[in-house]
Amino acid sequence: MLMLGINEGFDASVVLSRDGTILFAVQEERLTREKGTIGFPTHAVLHCIKQYDLSAYNLHHVCLSNLCSPKSETRNELLLEYARRGRSGRELLHMSDLSGSVVRLAGMLPGFIENRMRGWQATRRGATNNRMITEHLARCGLDGIPVSRFHHHSNHAASAYYGLRKNWHEPHLVFTLDGGGDDACAHVYMAENGALRLLASTPTGHSLGNVYAAVTHMLGMRPHEHEYKVMGLAPYADPEQAGLQAQTFARYLDLDPANLLRFRRTIPERTSAILPRLLQDFRLVRFDLIAAGLQRFTEDLLVRWIAAAMASTGVRKVLGAGGVFMNVKANQHIAELPGLEYFDVFPSCGDETLPFGAVWQCHVRHGGALDDIRFDHLYLGPDAGTDVSEARARYGQMVEFQELDDPELRTAELLAQGRIVARCSGRMEFGARALGNRSILADPSRPSVVQTINRLIKQRDFWMPFAPAVLGERAGQYVHIPLSLPQVRISPHMMHAFHTTEQRAELAAAVHCADATARAQMVWKELTPSFYRLIEAFGRLTGRWVVLNTSFNLHGFPIVGGACDAIDVFLKSGLDDLVVDRWLIRKRETRTVGSPASGPSRGELSDQSQH
Repeated sequence: MLMLGINEGFDASVVLSRDGTILFAVQEERLTREKGTIGFPTHAVLHCIKQYDLSAYNLHHVCLSNLCSPKSETRNELLLEYARRGRSGRELLHMSDLSGSVVRLAGMLPGFIENRMRGWQATRRGATNNRMITEHLARCGLDGIPVSRFHHHSNHAASAYYGLRKNWHEPHLVFTLDGGGDDACAHVYMAENGALRLLASTPTGHSLGNVYAAVTHMLGMRPHEHEYKVMGLAPYADPEQAGLQAQTFARYLDLDPANLLRFRRTIPERTSAILPRLLQDFRLVRFDLIAAGLQRFTEDLLVRWIAAAMASTGVRKVLGAGGVFMNVKANQHIAELPGLEYFDVFPSCGDETLPFGAVWQCHVRHGGALDDIRFDHLYLGPDAGTDVSEARARYGQMVEFQELDDPELRTAELLAQGRIVARCSGRMEFGARALGNRSILADPSRPSVVQTINRLIKQRDFWMPFAPAVLGERAGQYVHIPLSLPQVRISPHMMHAFHTTEQRAELAAAVHCADATARAQMVWKELTPSFYRLIEAFGRLTGRWVVLNTSFNLHGFPIVGGACDAIDVFLKSGLDDLVVDRWLIRKRETRTVGSPASGPSRGELSDQSQH
């Protein structure tokens, strides 16, 4: 059966599966070139239809990632919403958006009133939900196909369990945690023999994810996007002072004493309405201490939550998904829990991966075999080389193309010479992290490359580290690996942070300078043979089996898609070397570096042969 999974909310995306095997996955932002696209992923659906010749005759099911489609809004509208959340109830009553103002006021009222008001809004929105989805699908030529909706958190859980389980017969605990979806922010499941049984659910009003997002906004960054920057800032603060600030956060939210598998806020307002309280409580606290206190609180709360579930069930195998589990420092603390036998987190586990869980749940619901469900990697997007001809025609007067006999070796040679190389090769990675195929690479033993990369293209915040990509078999030379992590293919998707070893000087530019941790990608030959060969060649040349890996994009824009996107970004940056599949691309001398180039393509990635 061919099934199309659609996430029509935050970080909109599509996933195509056949009999439980993922064929293709892409985020809407990679095609629209607008970061963090929210709403129905029209471009991604159309791209999938064109590439796989989908129609109502061969597509058996459409699987939606939410029981109720989230409100469609732009990132700027989301920022405006956070500005409104910082206002008083009196101010909200004078705002023109009556429905939204009533619901925001509800967050400040007792629970039964809050639930009534939110139910009223959900009814209003739900009345038009299915009609809008039907219209979107019809415009894409997919009318008449059966549509199923699955609970937001069951999709997170299904992605983790079906994608990462150690085996089918042993029980696993599956935890989901995010800002909220389908009126919940956290679920705990018992998973065994292919079935997920819900043990506990926390309503959205008690959301740790919303606390983290509100602090992100308070610190002047974008909520639901820049939480990783708050995490990266935290290690710079004094640990003792961070502990004091963590105590303030602990007065807002804790485990529910009546059920330690649930969260319960200890303040009257919902956590989505916590911003005025934060502004008051932290008005005299320095920014880095706020970040550190929040991160310490988050780590402690997650560790206690998971430890409580392990103690009450006796199950020692744990899986995680949902946006809060993108916090690799919290994952590091979880992985070190005493008694934990097995731990992993679904890669890029924000809402963009909800369709993975949706298509796998649909597969099981329709009698599909559990053993047909396979998940190995995220190299699931369009191929880099499919629009090279178009790129040559469009940019041939601005860049030179040199065909390479061995692109991996040539890239390694350039890196060994101290050059910074942008790489666009093979199928595009899905999700938030660049995993070598749409990456900027450098020699991490040279600390100066951090400033150089930021000056030439990235413009990252000064406190944010880059990440290392290391051959899997050599990873133990550079980082300490907890025994709870899967020992066959450890950390292929940058979902864990690690303490570094005494050889950290070899990856100095890819280590957090405040706490010497690294968000390492371990590169395995069977998952990404080309990137593996590149690092292997670099190791033979230098004796160092690790490269610096950061995403190939301009600051504030999505990771590049195909050759046209790659060259467009290359021309707008100060980079000198770009490798697109087997082509080394360099700027012609007549062109001034940094001068404007034609705009990025919007959904113009060419067709890729079906796999």
